[in-house]
Amino acid sequence: MAVLWSSMDTTLLITVVVLLAASGFFAMAETALVRMNRSRARSLRDQGKRGGAVLVTLTESPEVFLNPLLLLILICQLVSATLVGVLAGHLFGASGIVVATVVEVVVIFVAFEAIPKNLAVAHPDTTALIASPVVSAILRFWPIKALSWLLLHIADFVLRLFGTSESTTRMTEAEMIAMADVAAEENIIEEHEKDFIQSAIEFGDTVVREVMRPRLDIVSVPQTATA
Repeated sequence: MAVLWSSMDTTLLITVVVLLAASGFFAMAETALVRMNRSRARSLRDQGKRGGAVLVTLTESPEVFLNPLLLLILICQLVSATLVGVLAGHLFGASGIVVATVVEVVVIFVAFEAIPKNLAVAHPDTTALIASPVVSAILRFWPIKALSWLLLHIADFVLRLFGTSESTTRMTEAEMIAMADVAAEENIIEEHEKDFIQSAIEFGDTVVREVMRPRLDIVSVPQTATA
């Protein structure tokens, strides 16, 4: 027996579309902001890019936005998947489970998970600048703010159980040299600039004897010699 499309079905479909769109945006924002480092964010801010100042604030404390974003993605995807199941079951009966599963795997994962994240990887600066004002506004919403506080304390408690607390990750000298190598390969900086950066970084590890010349090997002239 054919099932007529009702106004409730329309409402469910619109809700699913909105939730999936929000999920895709949050997935893009998560990837873009996590991949953005503080030095790049400051560079974009100094260039006068719109959203640059907000982006710097977010990159200074990534733990503040990461947990709420992951939770929002999870909520959007779970609720939308449930509604898709309800809608498919109403329209297709028992076979609606198969239809809902296919839709959820193909549409939710590919269109609203893989594509947004790949877009963020391909255009990290643009997507981070677009996402940062929206994410910042969401984090100011008091339920999200309270939830963020709760998640941070829960995460900190769990980390303490394993003998650690806040992240102490720092960029190493090797990573800085590697970044300079990549920048030179992509013609962002000149080869001599890369060498200068590498020399400046390695200078701190240079001992005096490495740059001194033995006295017997010195070629000298009398202090009273004329030009």
